[in-house]
Amino acid sequence: MRTSAKRTCVVLLMLLLLAACAGPGPYGAGAAAAGDPPSSSRLGTNGAPVPHIDWRPCGVGQCATVPVPLDYRNPTGPTIALGMVHLPALDPAHRIGTLAVNYGGPGTPGTSSLRRLASRFDGVRARMDLLAVDPRGVGQSTPVRCGAFDGQPVQPAGSPLADPTGFWTSARAAGQACAAASGDLLRHVSTANAARDLDLVRQGLGESEISVYGYSYGTVLGATYANLFGDHLRALVVDGTLDLAANAGAGDPARPVDVRAGVAAAREASVQSFLGACSAAGPARCALAAPPGADPRTRVDAATAAATRAGGSAELADRVATALESGGRLAPLARTLAARAPAGTPSGPVVPDPAAGAPGHSTAFLAIQCTDVVTPTAAQVTALLPGEQAAHPLFGVPAALNTAACVDWPAIDPDRYLGPWNAPLHAPALVINAREDPDTPLANARATAAELSAARVLVVDGFGHTTLDLPSRCAQDAAAAYLLDPARPPAEGTVCPPDPGAVAFAG
Repeated sequence: MRTSAKRTCVVLLMLLLLAACAGPGPYGAGAAAAGDPPSSSRLGTNGAPVPHIDWRPCGVGQCATVPVPLDYRNPTGPTIALGMVHLPALDPAHRIGTLAVNYGGPGTPGTSSLRRLASRFDGVRARMDLLAVDPRGVGQSTPVRCGAFDGQPVQPAGSPLADPTGFWTSARAAGQACAAASGDLLRHVSTANAARDLDLVRQGLGESEISVYGYSYGTVLGATYANLFGDHLRALVVDGTLDLAANAGAGDPARPVDVRAGVAAAREASVQSFLGACSAAGPARCALAAPPGADPRTRVDAATAAATRAGGSAELADRVATALESGGRLAPLARTLAARAPAGTPSGPVVPDPAAGAPGHSTAFLAIQCTDVVTPTAAQVTALLPGEQAAHPLFGVPAALNTAACVDWPAIDPDRYLGPWNAPLHAPALVINAREDPDTPLANARATAAELSAARVLVVDGFGHTTLDLPSRCAQDAAAAYLLDPARPPAEGTVCPPDPGAVAFAG
């Protein structure tokens, strides 16, 4: 219904008068009051006390635990603990700053990951400190508690296609348990608060700027930091990149996050590329191409049809998607699929599995993911499942149900960040992605590069999810050169080969 111009002017005048009377409030002009609907809050650290960091030796590197506000709207109120590890630059005389690394998940502990994977940053270790923080709710930081679900993968029981009521009751159980066991912490574990924590740590380090490297879901942390604290960001590398807008989903709330991101279609495309690589490798290196003349596509269709007839398509979808995360896993995948469909087995139709259910996740994953993103209702998800299953018989339902436990999540952060993502950057971000990534498709990386104010995309020409699973010395060297001099990022369109051991069907 249209509103008359006169009425519109009156309403606007009233709103302006109300805003003037209200004043800026305790955390900046335009900020929402407590209890308002979730918003894309640009709330910063809000004058929170800067922590004193008391580093102590802890094997590889130095460790510390610092207090940070539970709620940045109440910066001097209750605190939680933040655990972190720090590896000082090897050439302190030529040190240029700190590189904060996040290993994704969400919910992957950063402290243990950095100790294990520090050699990935040998190209910058001389001149940059390395820092990893366990995000709030995770690892050495104050953890989320979920009662009987602690330490267990959360996987809703059953299928919304076969038993919608039972499935959605099961899907909601973890959130209810986390709310009961974690209390107020649960609504404060958003990535936006992790970015605020990181900036408070930056202040504690006495640094005017930091650089950030985010893997997988860590790309969301990096981009959130860039958009909340861009003045303090020196350089940003995102590796295995989510589509930021699709992940948040504020403009597309009726579809789950992996449907918004096109994950099922991307996995199907990666399977096609896998089969092409298999055919090119031949029977000596790819079991699906044996005996000579065998059609790998027919063999995979037969294995898929057999799995769906037996009610095992969800297990097969997970096995295939996991194998596609690394080129080194493709030859074993080919052997598994060949064993399930010996040469000469009739393929038959790829029958959708009515019992297909949801993947499992850790409680830390759910606590962060479910408060970060806009999630549709159970009715909306259930309604789209037949179409997703028809369009993508193997991957459609698992992708649509990947965040089923987030439906009706009981704790949403009013200061989560949902975009926009184009705040000015001091230097273009470096966006790294595998050409064939089943989890964060290359199309997502290109979308994120367009959503950021400035970015360059570097493609690693292989199968894998992040350069952790698709090692590439070329990409690693390019990232190191950029981190040492962000003013000189790789040229747009740069393509790097994977290392020889990461090539699919290497012979």
